[in-house]
Amino acid sequence: MLLLCGLLMAAPLFYLLSASLMSAQDARAFPPHLLPPNVVWHNYVEAYEFLSARAIVNSFVFSIGIVAVQLVISIPAGFALATIPFRWTGLLLGVILVPMFVPANMTLIPLYIITYQLGLVGTYAGMILPVAGQTAFAMLLFRQFFAGLPPGLIEAARLDGAGWPRVLTLIALPLARPALAAYCSISFLTAWNTYIWPQVVAPDREHQVMTVALAPLAQGQYTLMSPSVGLAAAVISMMPVLIIFVAFQKWYIKGVVGTGLE
Repeated sequence: MLLLCGLLMAAPLFYLLSASLMSAQDARAFPPHLLPPNVVWHNYVEAYEFLSARAIVNSFVFSIGIVAVQLVISIPAGFALATIPFRWTGLLLGVILVPMFVPANMTLIPLYIITYQLGLVGTYAGMILPVAGQTAFAMLLFRQFFAGLPPGLIEAARLDGAGWPRVLTLIALPLARPALAAYCSISFLTAWNTYIWPQVVAPDREHQVMTVALAPLAQGQYTLMSPSVGLAAAVISMMPVLIIFVAFQKWYIKGVVGTGLE
């Protein structure tokens, strides 16, 4: 059953790779070819020219920028919620988690208005900062991890005179590598696949990311272009996240089910 389910889930991916190497006539053939009768590598050249190197670079800037900003915010916040005693910790945690239950579409217009009033529309900062500010999941992830650290480590460091910043940087953070790897993979995958916000706030060619660049192909606006070229463009867009997912699969699963000490 597992093998059957795996084959069913892998079938669209297999056909995507196969059809991206077909000619236009072979891609439109019925019944469809499972393997390309003639391999056409030039589809990837045309797909790369359509997407442009700028869109690929923009996707990396957008995704890496979101991950970096969220880590800077969420790691100290998660550490403080887990280890530093202060009043109203539970209430504050509840307030932080509320945005996780609010659909993103409900906040799209207010978020755009704020970004517009700050003069960030059509900029990298306008693309990155509003998304990077959504750190509720990251705070919860790191809070749960830091809460699972042996209390004796923190207490021993405090008795030796270490301040909270030093405890975080020298003790807690080196132990948080599983949580860091899990969150970086999850956050990068989510940011790379984001479409609505980059399309709304920065649709121009200079700031266009790959998901926005692929949209006209999905909408059929380029009827003279071979469908194989569109599939090749989808493969190019998919490869970075596929490589990252395979490399960090173990950490990704840990991030979904919860992290802990090895």
